[in-house]
Amino acid sequence: MQLKPQLKIIRGKMKQFRQFLTEEIASETRQVTNFLVDSIYSEYVKKFNKNDVSCVGWLDGTENAEVRFRKIYEGGISDKDSVLDVGCGVAHLHTYLKNQGWNGQYFGFDPNKAAIDLIGEEIEAIHGTIEDIDKTKTWDWAVANGVFNLGLKKEHTFWIIENMISHANKGIIFNMLCAPYDDDRYESYKSEEIVKWLKRFDHRKIEIVEDYMNNDQEFTVYFYKV
Repeated sequence: MQLKPQLKIIRGKMKQFRQFLTEEIASETRQVTNFLVDSIYSEYVKKFNKNDVSCVGWLDGTENAEVRFRKIYEGGISDKDSVLDVGCGVAHLHTYLKNQGWNGQYFGFDPNKAAIDLIGEEIEAIHGTIEDIDKTKTWDWAVANGVFNLGLKKEHTFWIIENMISHANKGIIFNMLCAPYDDDRYESYKSEEIVKWLKRFDHRKIEIVEDYMNNDQEFTVYFYKV
Protein backbone atom coordinates (compact mmCIF):
# COMPACT_ATOMS: atom_id res chain seq x y z
CA MET A 1 0.00 0.00 0.00
CA GLN A 2 2.96 2.29 0.60
CA LEU A 3 4.42 1.65 -2.85
CA LYS A 4 2.01 3.68 -5.01
CA PRO A 5 2.78 7.14 -3.51
CA GLN A 6 6.50 6.36 -3.75
CA LEU A 7 6.22 5.33 -7.40
CA LYS A 8 4.32 8.49 -8.15
CA ILE A 9 7.09 10.58 -6.58
CA ILE A 10 9.78 8.66 -8.49
CA ARG A 11 7.96 9.13 -11.80
CA GLY A 12 7.61 12.84 -11.10
CA LYS A 13 11.33 13.13 -10.36
CA MET A 14 12.22 11.21 -13.53
CA LYS A 15 10.01 13.52 -15.57
CA GLN A 16 11.76 16.55 -14.07
CA PHE A 17 15.15 14.99 -14.83
CA ARG A 18 14.22 14.30 -18.47
CA GLN A 19 13.02 17.89 -18.80
CA PHE A 20 16.32 19.11 -17.35
CA LEU A 21 18.30 17.02 -19.86
CA THR A 22 16.18 18.32 -22.73
CA GLU A 23 16.77 21.92 -21.70
CA GLU A 24 20.51 21.26 -21.39
CA ILE A 25 20.72 19.74 -24.87
CA ALA A 26 18.62 22.56 -26.33
CA SER A 27 20.94 25.15 -24.80
CA GLU A 28 24.07 23.34 -25.97
CA THR A 29 22.65 22.98 -29.47
CA ARG A 30 21.96 26.69 -29.73
CA GLN A 31 25.45 27.55 -28.47
CA VAL A 32 27.15 25.21 -30.94
CA THR A 33 24.95 26.46 -33.78
CA ASN A 34 25.76 30.09 -33.03
CA PHE A 35 29.48 29.27 -32.95
CA LEU A 36 29.26 27.54 -36.35
CA VAL A 37 27.43 30.49 -37.85
CA ASP A 38 29.87 33.06 -36.48
CA SER A 39 33.03 31.15 -37.33
CA ILE A 40 32.14 29.40 -40.60
CA TYR A 41 28.79 29.95 -42.30
CA SER A 42 28.75 33.73 -42.10
CA GLU A 43 32.01 33.72 -44.09
CA TYR A 44 30.51 31.62 -46.88
CA VAL A 45 27.66 34.09 -47.32
CA LYS A 46 30.14 36.97 -47.60
CA LYS A 47 32.35 35.14 -50.08
CA PHE A 48 29.86 33.61 -52.53
CA ASN A 49 26.85 34.81 -54.49
CA LYS A 50 23.49 33.67 -53.11
CA ASN A 51 22.77 31.69 -56.29
CA ASP A 52 25.93 29.66 -55.69
CA VAL A 53 25.35 26.68 -53.39
CA SER A 54 28.80 27.36 -51.89
CA CYS A 55 27.30 30.33 -50.03
CA VAL A 56 25.72 27.90 -47.57
CA GLY A 57 28.72 25.58 -47.35
CA TRP A 58 28.02 23.18 -50.22
CA LEU A 59 31.56 23.31 -51.54
CA ASP A 60 31.31 20.24 -53.79
CA GLY A 61 29.32 21.98 -56.48
CA THR A 62 25.86 22.57 -57.90
CA GLU A 63 25.61 19.12 -59.49
CA ASN A 64 26.00 17.31 -56.17
CA ALA A 65 23.61 19.74 -54.48
CA GLU A 66 21.01 18.96 -57.15
CA VAL A 67 21.38 15.24 -56.42
CA ARG A 68 20.72 15.85 -52.73
CA PHE A 69 17.68 18.03 -53.48
CA ARG A 70 16.35 15.34 -55.80
CA LYS A 71 16.66 12.67 -53.10
CA ILE A 72 14.76 14.86 -50.68
CA TYR A 73 12.03 15.49 -53.26
CA GLU A 74 11.79 11.78 -54.10
CA GLY A 75 10.95 11.01 -50.48
CA GLY A 76 7.32 11.65 -51.36
CA ILE A 77 6.78 15.42 -51.38
CA SER A 78 3.60 15.99 -53.41
CA ASP A 79 2.87 19.15 -55.40
CA LYS A 80 0.65 20.66 -52.70
CA ASP A 81 2.48 19.40 -49.61
CA SER A 82 3.75 21.89 -47.05
CA VAL A 83 7.44 21.83 -46.18
CA LEU A 84 9.43 22.95 -43.14
CA ASP A 85 13.02 23.53 -44.24
CA VAL A 86 15.34 23.10 -41.24
CA GLY A 87 18.53 25.13 -41.73
CA CYS A 88 17.22 26.54 -44.99
CA GLY A 89 20.22 28.72 -45.81
CA VAL A 90 19.14 31.00 -48.66
CA ALA A 91 16.19 28.69 -49.58
CA HIS A 92 17.82 26.81 -52.45
CA LEU A 93 15.46 23.90 -51.71
CA HIS A 94 12.48 26.17 -52.33
CA THR A 95 13.87 27.04 -55.76
CA TYR A 96 14.45 23.37 -56.57
CA LEU A 97 10.94 22.34 -55.51
CA LYS A 98 9.38 25.15 -57.55
CA ASN A 99 11.30 23.94 -60.60
CA GLN A 100 9.68 20.51 -60.14
CA GLY A 101 6.20 22.04 -60.31
CA TRP A 102 5.66 21.99 -56.56
CA ASN A 103 3.30 24.69 -55.29
CA GLY A 104 2.85 23.98 -51.60
CA GLN A 105 3.42 26.07 -48.49
CA TYR A 106 7.05 26.58 -47.54
CA PHE A 107 8.54 27.75 -44.27
CA GLY A 108 12.28 27.93 -43.69
CA PHE A 109 14.46 28.95 -40.80
CA ASP A 110 18.19 29.32 -40.35
CA PRO A 111 20.41 30.59 -37.52
CA ASN A 112 22.49 32.55 -40.04
CA LYS A 113 20.79 35.95 -40.32
CA ALA A 114 23.05 36.94 -43.22
CA ALA A 115 21.62 34.03 -45.22
CA ILE A 116 18.00 34.80 -44.28
CA ASP A 117 18.48 38.43 -45.32
CA LEU A 118 19.26 37.24 -48.87
CA ILE A 119 15.93 35.42 -49.26
CA GLY A 120 13.25 37.23 -51.25
CA GLU A 121 10.19 38.51 -49.42
CA GLU A 122 7.96 36.14 -51.40
CA ILE A 123 9.50 33.20 -49.52
CA GLU A 124 8.52 32.72 -45.89
CA ALA A 125 11.63 32.26 -43.77
CA ILE A 126 12.90 33.47 -40.41
CA HIS A 127 16.17 33.87 -38.57
CA GLY A 128 16.22 31.34 -35.75
CA THR A 129 16.44 27.70 -34.71
CA ILE A 130 13.88 24.95 -34.32
CA GLU A 131 13.25 26.19 -30.77
CA ASP A 132 11.79 29.37 -32.24
CA ILE A 133 9.07 27.50 -34.12
CA ASP A 134 5.59 27.45 -32.59
CA LYS A 135 5.34 24.00 -30.97
CA THR A 136 1.74 23.62 -32.16
CA LYS A 137 2.59 24.30 -35.81
CA THR A 138 3.00 21.38 -38.22
CA TRP A 139 3.82 20.85 -41.89
CA ASP A 140 3.44 17.78 -44.08
CA TRP A 141 7.21 17.35 -44.21
CA ALA A 142 10.16 18.54 -42.16
CA VAL A 143 13.42 18.28 -44.09
CA ALA A 144 17.09 18.93 -43.27
CA ASN A 145 19.70 19.02 -46.02
CA GLY A 146 23.36 18.96 -44.92
CA VAL A 147 22.50 20.20 -41.44
CA PHE A 148 24.10 17.35 -39.49
CA ASN A 149 27.49 17.16 -41.20
CA LEU A 150 29.55 19.68 -39.28
CA GLY A 151 29.89 20.66 -35.64
CA LEU A 152 26.74 19.18 -34.14
CA LYS A 153 27.35 16.13 -31.94
CA LYS A 154 25.02 13.14 -31.88
CA GLU A 155 22.95 14.37 -28.95
CA HIS A 156 22.36 17.72 -30.66
CA THR A 157 21.48 16.06 -33.96
CA PHE A 158 19.05 13.62 -32.36
CA TRP A 159 17.38 16.44 -30.44
CA ILE A 160 16.80 18.38 -33.68
CA ILE A 161 15.46 15.27 -35.46
CA GLU A 162 13.06 14.57 -32.60
CA ASN A 163 11.74 18.12 -32.91
CA MET A 164 11.40 17.68 -36.67
CA ILE A 165 9.21 14.62 -36.07
CA SER A 166 6.95 16.64 -33.76
CA HIS A 167 6.45 19.28 -36.48
CA ALA A 168 5.69 16.81 -39.30
CA ASN A 169 2.40 15.26 -40.36
CA LYS A 170 3.56 12.90 -43.10
CA GLY A 171 7.21 12.46 -42.21
CA ILE A 172 10.73 13.81 -42.15
CA ILE A 173 13.61 13.62 -44.64
CA PHE A 174 17.27 14.28 -43.90
CA ASN A 175 20.74 13.28 -45.03
CA MET A 176 23.94 12.33 -43.21
CA LEU A 177 27.52 11.36 -43.94
CA CYS A 178 28.36 7.64 -43.79
CA ALA A 179 30.65 6.41 -41.04
CA PRO A 180 33.54 5.99 -41.19
CA TYR A 181 34.09 9.24 -43.09
CA ASP A 182 37.48 10.09 -44.57
CA ASP A 183 37.66 13.51 -42.88
CA ASP A 184 37.28 13.42 -39.11
CA ARG A 185 36.38 17.10 -38.95
CA TYR A 186 32.90 16.08 -40.08
CA GLU A 187 30.22 14.15 -38.20
CA SER A 188 29.24 10.80 -39.68
CA TYR A 189 26.81 8.01 -38.78
CA LYS A 190 25.99 4.40 -39.50
CA SER A 191 22.60 4.11 -41.17
CA GLU A 192 21.63 1.11 -39.04
CA GLU A 193 22.28 3.16 -35.90
CA ILE A 194 19.93 5.87 -37.15
CA VAL A 195 17.20 3.37 -38.02
CA LYS A 196 17.44 1.74 -34.60
CA TRP A 197 17.10 5.11 -32.87
CA LEU A 198 14.20 6.25 -35.07
CA LYS A 199 12.18 3.12 -34.34
CA ARG A 200 11.34 4.47 -30.89
CA PHE A 201 9.01 6.99 -32.57
CA ASP A 202 5.62 6.15 -34.08
CA HIS A 203 6.10 5.47 -37.77
CA ARG A 204 4.79 3.53 -40.73
CA LYS A 205 8.11 2.96 -42.47
CA ILE A 206 11.77 3.99 -42.33
CA GLU A 207 13.79 3.86 -45.51
CA ILE A 208 17.51 4.44 -46.11
CA VAL A 209 18.67 5.57 -49.56
CA GLU A 210 22.33 5.05 -50.41
CA ASP A 211 24.70 4.91 -53.41
CA TYR A 212 23.44 8.07 -55.08
CA MET A 213 26.64 10.10 -54.76
CA ASN A 214 29.89 9.41 -56.62
CA ASN A 215 31.82 8.98 -53.38
CA ASP A 216 29.12 6.80 -51.73
CA GLN A 217 29.77 8.62 -48.47
CA GLU A 218 26.32 9.83 -47.54
CA PHE A 219 22.80 8.54 -47.16
CA THR A 220 19.28 9.97 -47.01
CA VAL A 221 16.64 8.93 -44.48
CA TYR A 222 12.91 8.78 -45.20
CA PHE A 223 10.88 8.57 -41.99
CA TYR A 224 7.19 8.07 -42.77
CA LYS A 225 4.67 8.77 -40.04
CA VAL A 226 1.61 7.80 -42.10
